Amino acid sequence: MDTSDPREQDAAAFDAVTTGFYRDRDAQLAAAALRHWLRMVAEASDEQLARMMVLFYVFARVSQTDAASRDAFTPILRGYAAPHAELAQRLLEVAEDPSFPNAISIPIQGPEGLDLLWAEFFVTGEAAPVERIFATLDGDDRMRMRLEAWLRESPLFGGSKRRATAAELAAAGLVVDLERKIIVTTGDLDCVCFQIAERRVPIFKMLPFEIAPADFTSLGIKGSAIWSLRLNARSHEKVAAICRVESQRPGGPGRRLAAEPSPDAPPFAL
Repeated sequence: MDTSDPREQDAAAFDAVTTGFYRDRDAQLAAAALRHWLRMVAEASDEQLARMMVLFYVFARVSQTDAASRDAFTPILRGYAAPHAELAQRLLEVAEDPSFPNAISIPIQGPEGLDLLWAEFFVTGEAAPVERIFATLDGDDRMRMRLEAWLRESPLFGGSKRRATAAELAAAGLVVDLERKIIVTTGDLDCVCFQIAERRVPIFKMLPFEIAPADFTSLGIKGSAIWSLRLNARSHEKVAAICRVESQRPGGPGRRLAAEPSPDAPPFAL
């Protein structure tokens, strides 16, 4: 963060705090990061602001868990009079608000719930939010259940279409045996389908059934969990250590995938 431009210093501090405040709980670093975020807030549209609320959570938790940072935040927040000033006021109130929710207790209703758990980890460095992310991999394998139901069907007609579907799925990496009515591909098919889709293969158009919105949500949570766990394990030894343990615990087969190395990708960012 050695730069002559104060705004560049604040931007560098923002990157450091939002990807690992637990590594360096420096109040001045946190204050610089807050200044940068408030500039982002001032320039944000309502739509952009909604996507930035996970960052509000980061600074709220920094304020709650670090008294020195909370004290450094106070004059900055009180002096903020730009657009969306109500957020600055809310941050002032958070430290003394026992009703402010902790990500660990918030129901995970979509992939964005994982972002809050990562925010909690980046602030505290504690294992609990990462372990909760792992727990999402223990849910029902919806794609497997749907595909097994399709295999159990005994239609009078349409055998050639079923064979064509099976061949198409096999070419994408999802193998079924029509004669034995079993799925050959092992593991969590929600995760398998997510990884196939990441290769830009239209797997969900190939499947012989309609995907319900709830199925997509569950699949997206699992896929995002694995992706983010593997990516963060590259830059956080604490995450790598948790992955080594949690991937071997009993639970959903998707847990094993988190121990695999992630492909080259930019660092995870909120």
